[in-house]
Amino acid sequence: MATASILLAAAGEAPPGTGGIMARPSDPEKAVQAEYENLKSKGTREALELFIARHPDHPLAERAREEIKGFGK
Repeated sequence: MATASILLAAAGEAPPGTGGIMARPSDPEKAVQAEYENLKSKGTREALELFIARHPDHPLAERAREEIKGFGK
């Protein structure tokens, strides 16, 4: 019963409709870097183009553009 009380108290700390305690947002920069690494690991032009489309102004987009040039050689 004590566990239920703790859960109910914790649920009251989160915004309505979220179902309880919300996880802290991750570092946006780390998320973009992880996405880049994930897409780069696919080894395709399409994956790198997807990254560029999602993050056209990010510094890693320039790196992706350079890597795409390597596919043409």
